[in-house]
Amino acid sequence: MDKNDEATLEESMSSVKCPEGDSGAAERRVRGKHVIFMMVVALTSILQGTVTKGWTAVLPKMQDDPHSFVNTDSDVAWLVSMTSVVGILASLATGPLVEWAGPRRLLAIAMAVSTGLWLLMVFPPNKVVFFAARAGLAACAYVISTISLPLLAEMSPNNVRGSVSTLSEVGGSTGVLYGYLVAFLFPWKIATGLCTLTAALLFLPLWLVPESPYWLVRRGRLDDAKASLQRLMGSKAAKAVEEEMEAITNRPTATQTSLLQQFTELRKGQNFRPVVLVLSFFVLRELGGRSCIMMYTVYIFRDAGVELDAFTCTVLVGAARLVCTCVTAAVLDHVGRRPLLISTAVVASVSQSVCGLFLFLQLPGASMVPLVAVLVYIAAYGTGVGPIPWVYVGELVPSPVRSLGASIITACDAFVVFSINLAFLRIIDAIGLATTFLAFGGLNLVIAVIVCLWIPESRGVSLHELEEAFAKKESLCDLKEALAKENDPGELKETVVKEHSPGDLNVVFIDKKGSSDDVDGKEPCIV
Repeated sequence: MDKNDEATLEESMSSVKCPEGDSGAAERRVRGKHVIFMMVVALTSILQGTVTKGWTAVLPKMQDDPHSFVNTDSDVAWLVSMTSVVGILASLATGPLVEWAGPRRLLAIAMAVSTGLWLLMVFPPNKVVFFAARAGLAACAYVISTISLPLLAEMSPNNVRGSVSTLSEVGGSTGVLYGYLVAFLFPWKIATGLCTLTAALLFLPLWLVPESPYWLVRRGRLDDAKASLQRLMGSKAAKAVEEEMEAITNRPTATQTSLLQQFTELRKGQNFRPVVLVLSFFVLRELGGRSCIMMYTVYIFRDAGVELDAFTCTVLVGAARLVCTCVTAAVLDHVGRRPLLISTAVVASVSQSVCGLFLFLQLPGASMVPLVAVLVYIAAYGTGVGPIPWVYVGELVPSPVRSLGASIITACDAFVVFSINLAFLRIIDAIGLATTFLAFGGLNLVIAVIVCLWIPESRGVSLHELEEAFAKKESLCDLKEALAKENDPGELKETVVKEHSPGDLNVVFIDKKGSSDDVDGKEPCIV
């Protein structure tokens, strides 16, 4: 295709509207009950945030209490890092469990078990039981984090999927701040007891949420899947329900349920590539200090010599993360994933580098610089580096391997979290906090590079179209976005779509002079 043809193609694509795919019309209004169902699922991540990060703020108080079972730095390191060890196994087991029990039911079971385990940590008969209860809570937390994002993506309309998926990170940030606050305000036993509410309050509402229609179709329960969609969309949206059912059942992998089938699908490049790319974000942000800064806040601020009380600094960190994550939930579907993740990764890198440089130079009269730098990093994390990778788990991991891919990503993330948290205090002793933060900054910068090179924009794009973006090098709709800025739309007169065979389209562009050009494409577009 020569330059004139490309110009004509660009003009024509500005008048083409891509189909909304799996969720029907993107402009369809979302019912209030539908919103409530999505909110309940998203807020399960409050437990995950409290278990993995927020509750760890009580550990310094437990070390100061001679009657607790936490006496040494080794105890602290294991209580912080053991969540990830257990999380590796729990995440890998979640995929098969989801296919057996269903994602919504498994979420409800995890919340019920978590309630009992919190109470066991408040009244442990011995150290072994205390550590075992902590490990059980970690397993439940990773089951929840593995399930919630894919389930939210399946429940959400395309036009609000980004904001709804970000609500899960808002819930996680709320859980972190809640854990920090109760640790700051109360003795460790009362603080741990109050953490029970993060599971107990959501157990019953979860049973009211409809089961995933995608899972029901995979199990061959078509009538139940249709009933689930009707509960989500409303009895008056009969046409939308039928369209959604048709989109789900027509998927090539609609009846695929076995783990072996998913492993077979994962070997295909179109499924393997997005899983590896999403996994890279989780690995890099953990090696970039995310979990260390969240879980060792009190120890970091004490080591950095910040004048403000270390527990107060910890609460500020939690508050900054929550506020910025809420901002992301409000703007993500307007700004887009790519620009937000690139910009926040760069800001996170710069802030960590500044903190490391200050700690290295030890400038007098600037003891608050580490606190400000960490707060800027937390703001960048809460705005993009934190929530967007989780959004990508629901959006970019293809449906043929969604449960398996989510399990692999979460398990690998857990392994990296375990490794870096177990070694963090030793790393600081070996190379110093300054050098550690400089290394964190460099690794966060790599995230921005990967997004620039290989990640497509997913805002407003259906899950089906995102899968096709990795299945072929370019599509007509991708070409529209790529060329939209280079041509004057005044030259195009008419666009005609010819269907030669099902799924095989010819788009004919007729300019003002009456000439035309045919462009073959596989992705159906609506004029």
